Amino acid sequence: MPFIDVFDSGFRTAEKVCLLAPGPNGRDHYSEIPADYQVLAISKAVLIPEVRADIWVNPRVELDWFEEADRSFEGVRIFHLEAARKMEALRPNRRDCYSFELAMDPSLCLDPDEMRPVVPRLIRGNGSISGAAIQIAYHCGARELLLCGIDMSGDSYFDSTFTLDQHHGQTWWFTPRLNQLIRWLREHGSCEVFTLSPTRLDVPRFKDA
Repeated sequence: MPFIDVFDSGFRTAEKVCLLAPGPNGRDHYSEIPADYQVLAISKAVLIPEVRADIWVNPRVELDWFEEADRSFEGVRIFHLEAARKMEALRPNRRDCYSFELAMDPSLCLDPDEMRPVVPRLIRGNGSISGAAIQIAYHCGARELLLCGIDMSGDSYFDSTFTLDQHHGQTWWFTPRLNQLIRWLREHGSCEVFTLSPTRLDVPRFKDA
């Protein structure tokens, strides 16, 4: 089965989704993910051994950990279109695979100064893969989002490895863009957003809800 656009597929998430990213701040909080939340793993977070993910959102396949992740994961894949095309050539019979595209026109991208509305079938780019995953989950039906490991700080992963091609610093440059997205979801999208782990985002902690 080839990858098809996730919005053409009719795919729906649960109403409660935990977005699990590979940031190290999440390590002490995996056991706190409520059982009634569907787990959407972002990028390398699919390899976190303590958590079984239901959905995997991934932007690239040219990564040293990708083969291991692809072999071990048994859930739904939602890949960036370019990665999906490469996967189709490698494994044309893969099932439960969907693709997404990012709107990269400056007038459509996430903006640090403007709270741009979420529009059906549109995933605003110019942010992190976590920003894309948040939008995908919302578009596909999630109305309670719980963040874990979306640190927005530093360059290390949960397994103490480091990103080799980017240096983000103490606060990632696109944090203000994600803050505007989350603000819109909370104020206009009838969507609750909390975080289990420490983050640079302006999101209330789940335990304080």
